[in-house]
Amino acid sequence: MTRSIAAMLFLLFSLTISWSGVLACTSVRIKTTDGMVFYARTMEGEWTLQTVLGVVPQGTAYQGTLPDGTSNGLKWKNKYAFVGMFDFGMPLASDGMNEKGLVVGQLFLPGYAAYESYESSEADKTVAQFEYGTWLLSNFSSVAEVRKNYRNVRVCQGPTNTAGPLPLHYVVHDPSGDCVVIEYTAGKVTIYDNPLGVMTNSPTFDWMLTNLDNYINLSVMNTPQKELTGLTLKQFGQGSGLYGLPGDYSPPSRFVRMVTLAQAALPATGAPQGLNQAITILDNVDIPIGAVRGWEGKEARYDKTIWSVVADAANLRYYFRSMDNKNWRYVDLAKAFAGAKGITTIPVFIPVDYPDVTSQATPLK
Repeated sequence: MTRSIAAMLFLLFSLTISWSGVLACTSVRIKTTDGMVFYARTMEGEWTLQTVLGVVPQGTAYQGTLPDGTSNGLKWKNKYAFVGMFDFGMPLASDGMNEKGLVVGQLFLPGYAAYESYESSEADKTVAQFEYGTWLLSNFSSVAEVRKNYRNVRVCQGPTNTAGPLPLHYVVHDPSGDCVVIEYTAGKVTIYDNPLGVMTNSPTFDWMLTNLDNYINLSVMNTPQKELTGLTLKQFGQGSGLYGLPGDYSPPSRFVRMVTLAQAALPATGAPQGLNQAITILDNVDIPIGAVRGWEGKEARYDKTIWSVVADAANLRYYFRSMDNKNWRYVDLAKAFAGAKGITTIPVFIPVDYPDVTSQATPLK
């Protein structure tokens, strides 16, 4: 990235991010019986993002941003083309999938994320935390490669004077179903295997796994009736086995909900079923505007699900929708990269279109 692009990025950050309560997002993975992998993710917040879907061809040049805001960090050209959600109109992906089916999501980790210290002698190996996901998408084709190379750059806190800390952690998936979580805390990096394929926000990933022990009683089977002396206790209706499944939008509750639903759903087979299951499960964390609120001074702020994506890692299709238009669209990566000569973008926020099917009514036979 050029210095002018970096400066524009920070300006856009400053115009859009101010309330600390916007730090929310959820991701989940679905595996089909025939080996297909679907990754689904939401982006929540109070602000209105200037999101576009970006298509980045091979050989695109990047340069890392240093803590002082200058673009004097690591230089690289992307080995693999990728598509992703550019939340501020810049070629930095908050989420994306590359031509090999590697998927990277940057999710918020407020209160815990703390990056490596900046060393001027290693400036040429340094990227800001909001560039790390783009670097991963650019350079690796599998989670196995990420495990071997994730420390090959120095990840430092980017400028905070306008954007704030932007505390991030990272989830990486590939078409085999392999998944890892990468977190920077207390100036050190930790990589976790993620067999469940779910990630939300704070606390750290290891805490989220431990917290699952609190829900060991949950079951997909309805609770049987219970005989007491002189009284029989019965379930009110279907779903009693999942009584106690948290329904709020806090990060630990969303994590438990996504793990439970992904594990409980009947196995899907084929791309249509896999996609449908991923969308259905993801819908369980979609936030109605006003259901999650916070205060900035005397002004109320409202979280909302700004956009959602589903990545089909087998067929290399990247599906997306926005808060105002729930109709899913997708980009075919092979077609998008064919003959690409530079970065191109596709609008994310477009007017909703509800087809009128009245004329399709036919007599009952």
